[in-house]
Amino acid sequence: MRLTLLLALSTPVAAQTPALSIDALAAEVVAGNPERQFLARQISLAQTGVQAARRLADPELSIEFGERRTDNVQTGQRLGDGPAFAAAILQPIEFNGRLPLRKAIAEGNVTLARLGLAQFEATLAGRARTLGYRLFAADARAEAARAVASRMRSLAGVIIARDPAGQAPRLEAAVLEASAITAERTAAEAEAAYNAALYELNGLRGQPFPARVRIQRPPLSPPPLPDVSQLAEQAESGNFELLALKTQLDQQGLSVRLAEKGRVGALSIGPFINRDRGDVKDQVIGLRATTSLPLWNRQAGDVAAAESREAQGQASLIAARRRILAQLHADAALYRARAEALARWPADAPQRFAAAAEEADRAYRLGAVPLPTYVAMQTGWLDALTAVLDTRAGLWEAREQLRILTGGSTAQ
Repeated sequence: MRLTLLLALSTPVAAQTPALSIDALAAEVVAGNPERQFLARQISLAQTGVQAARRLADPELSIEFGERRTDNVQTGQRLGDGPAFAAAILQPIEFNGRLPLRKAIAEGNVTLARLGLAQFEATLAGRARTLGYRLFAADARAEAARAVASRMRSLAGVIIARDPAGQAPRLEAAVLEASAITAERTAAEAEAAYNAALYELNGLRGQPFPARVRIQRPPLSPPPLPDVSQLAEQAESGNFELLALKTQLDQQGLSVRLAEKGRVGALSIGPFINRDRGDVKDQVIGLRATTSLPLWNRQAGDVAAAESREAQGQASLIAARRRILAQLHADAALYRARAEALARWPADAPQRFAAAAEEADRAYRLGAVPLPTYVAMQTGWLDALTAVLDTRAGLWEAREQLRILTGGSTAQ
C-alpha cells in the first residue's frame, strides 16, 4: 500500500518534468559542469601572469657588517679600530627588448587558457548532445520492446484460455512466449543503455545520478554538411588543438629570441653607502652598477634548448594537422553515408511499422493473419526501429565530432 502511494505521488512529478531539446540540454550541461569553473579560473590566473610580466624584477638589498682596524705600516702600532657598515639597493633593469618578450609569452598563456576553456566547452556540449540522443533512442527502443512483449504475452494467455487442451494453441502460445522473452531482453538492454547514458549525463550536469531527464524528439532530417574542403578550412582556422599548438609555437619562437637576448646580462643599478670608523670616520655615498660579462657564453645551451623545443613544436603541429584532417575526412564520409541511408528510408518508417504492428495484432486476434506473419511483423517493427535509431545516433555522433574538429561550427 505504501509503495503504491509513493508511485502515485511520484508519477505526476515525472510527468510535469519539462522536456528539454538537445541544444538546451547541452547548454545546461556546460553551465552547470563543475570542472568548467576550474578552467575559467585558469584564465584569471594567466592574466595575473601578464600583469606580473609587465613589472620590473624586485630590487636587491645588500647589507654588510664588519670591523675596521687601522695599523701603522712602519711601526705596526694600532692606530684605531671600529665598526664598518655598507648597504646598497640595486634595481635590476632588463633591456634589449626582453621585457616585451616576457609579456608576449605571458599573453600567450592567456590565449592558451581561453582555448582550453573553449575546447572543453565544445567537447562537453558535443558529449551532452550525443548522450541526449542516446537517451531518447534507448527510451524509444525500450518502450517499443515492452509494448511488443506485452502484446505477445496477452495473446498467449488468450489462446490458452480459448482451448486449454488443444495442442496447436499450446504451441502457438509457446511461440508467443518465446518471442515475448526476446522482446523483454531487448527492452532490458535498452533500459541498461538508457541508465548508462543517464548516469553519465547527470554526472556532467552535476546532478544526482538517478535524476530523470526528458528529451524532446530530435529533428528527423539531418542538417546539410559543407564540402570537405570547406570543413578543412574551418578546421585550420578554428580547431582548438591546432590553435593551441600554433600559440605554443609562437611562444617557443619568442623563447628563442629571449634566450638569445639573455647573452647580455641585466643591468643592476642603485645607490650605496659605505661607513666605517677607525682612527678616522669615513663615509662614501654613491651609485653602483653591476652586470655580468658574457665571456664564457653559457647562454648557448639555453638558446639550443629553446630552438629544440621550437623544432619539436613545429613537428607536433604538422603531425596534429595531418591527424585532424584524416579524422575530418573519415567523419565526413561516415556522416554522408549514414545521411544517404536515412534519405532512402521513409521519414515516417518507425510510425508506419508501429501502425502495421498494431494492425497485425488486431488481425491476428480476429484470425485474419497466421502466427508467423504476426510474429514477423512485431519483430520487424523492433528491428526497423532499432536500425533507424542506431543510424540516426551514429549520424549525430559524427556531426558532433565534426563540430569539435572545426571549432564548433559545421554550417555551410
